[in-house]
Amino acid sequence: MINERMPFAEETAFSLLSTPSERMDDMYSWRARIGVIAPMDDQVEYAFNRYAPDGVAFNCSRLSFPGPTPEGLEVLTDQLEGAARMYRDQHHEVVLFGCTSGSCIRGAGWDQECIRRIERACGWPGLTTSTAVLEAYRALGLKRTVVMTPYPDATNEAEKQFLEDNGVEVVSITGVGFHEIGEYSYADKRFLYREAKKIALDGVDVFFLSCMGLATMELIQVLEEDLGVPVITSHQASLWACLRRAGVRDRLPGLGKLFAV
Repeated sequence: MINERMPFAEETAFSLLSTPSERMDDMYSWRARIGVIAPMDDQVEYAFNRYAPDGVAFNCSRLSFPGPTPEGLEVLTDQLEGAARMYRDQHHEVVLFGCTSGSCIRGAGWDQECIRRIERACGWPGLTTSTAVLEAYRALGLKRTVVMTPYPDATNEAEKQFLEDNGVEVVSITGVGFHEIGEYSYADKRFLYREAKKIALDGVDVFFLSCMGLATMELIQVLEEDLGVPVITSHQASLWACLRRAGVRDRLPGLGKLFAV
């Protein structure tokens, strides 16, 4: 394989104008640099770094997370602005609050308030997972949905209300019993697949698998094929929306109909 290098004069000028760390960063983020703020113990670094196209890099920071109850999620979101300030001094195409329930727990419009807080704190465009999910429904032209989550009932009810207040018809929302922090990472593909197959889909347009704490990317294609409807997951929608905001429009294989839009 031929190693194509830039012309000597251009390479020399690049070396003079950049520090070694800046040059290394540019090697990985020459298309886009995306900031991610996420709860402890989710799957975001693995999912994004594995599936993002070449030239897209991620800077990630973590928030203390007491658990997915409404009270725990409010503690989580109270830390958002402090985390966003970390991104002020380096250009980012977008800074994502990567938490579905945390960005919808306080009702309609809460995702937009989270975005405003991010943007005030860091100066770069903000995004939340809940916003990305709503955009995914619109991009697919679908709104009659079932939802599967790992949340307790009170959080499920808040998410259902948020989706419905934003024009999504929630036929059912099912929690699958992972209510404590740390458990999400251990919900294996076999368990999630079998739980998804139990949910009635009559008259449903789309299946939504909610939570950035669940490892879902490898399930998208097989669920779409076996359930017979498009599938949205929190990781998939967040990555898709981040890339589109950054002007990166690759159609990534294996990530469902959303990435064909």
